[in-house]
Amino acid sequence: MTAPARQPWDEVKPWRKEARSRILAARAALPPTLRQGMSAALMERLHAVLEEAEGPISFYWPFRSEPDLRPLMRTLAAEGIEIALPVGKKLGEPLTFRPWSPGCAMARGIWDIPIPATDLEVTPQTVIAPLVGFDTALYRLGYGGGFFDRTLAARKRPAEVIGVGFAMFQLPSIKPQQHDIPMGRIVTERSAGLAPGNSASSPVCYADESDRRYAGDFDAAEIASLLQPLESVLPPERLPLVEFIYWRLGVQPAARSNGTPPADIEAHFGKLIPRVADDGIHAALQALRATLLS
Repeated sequence: MTAPARQPWDEVKPWRKEARSRILAARAALPPTLRQGMSAALMERLHAVLEEAEGPISFYWPFRSEPDLRPLMRTLAAEGIEIALPVGKKLGEPLTFRPWSPGCAMARGIWDIPIPATDLEVTPQTVIAPLVGFDTALYRLGYGGGFFDRTLAARKRPAEVIGVGFAMFQLPSIKPQQHDIPMGRIVTERSAGLAPGNSASSPVCYADESDRRYAGDFDAAEIASLLQPLESVLPPERLPLVEFIYWRLGVQPAARSNGTPPADIEAHFGKLIPRVADDGIHAALQALRATLLS
């Protein structure tokens, strides 16, 4: 079977720019306690995956509301595993990697991201790549600098590459281009199962959320109509979460809702969430639910 034609880059580039903007706004809008809980669940799954990984293992320093994996870095360092951090010198060039250990001296790198204050470089055999967004073909949407793709393409020996991010930012496709390199595995707070040969979408409901009254999927307009009443109870700083979901649905209500919120928010989500088939939107609604009920 012939592979589908790639969309021209001049069409994909503005789409990726908007996708990146929507995701980063929604990620920043997650309440800190919720984001910390999601990061903790992600680290638990990632730790199990890394038990068999070859070192050195390159992590990353958290940036712009990314999952904070520093507790896992400290745990693995205490277990005797060599940890590294990436160093970006300038846009358009591959990353280099420097050894990191708890308490080591740090300096400021590109975008003011902390980097180990040493000239010593190492070659990681396992690379943890932060995801802005991702798809089930294991392609990664990053920040647009091309650091990771250039780094992986320049390696003489392939590394095991594990993408990490939040489940709500799974997209149908990131519209991959020739220069995009898929991850070997993707780990989120909800799953460590996205890997070659095991990248199919999960069932519409997670086991603990199944609904015996399930009667079919809601379409985009039905989901949006159930979302609108929730806007009036969301603090302004959390609105990018619902705006992200509208963007994923491909709909945009004409005006901000000032209507009466549901009398029972838990029951409202109980009617909505089990009938959403898309995994990313499903996870985004769960995050919105946690935001409103915390």
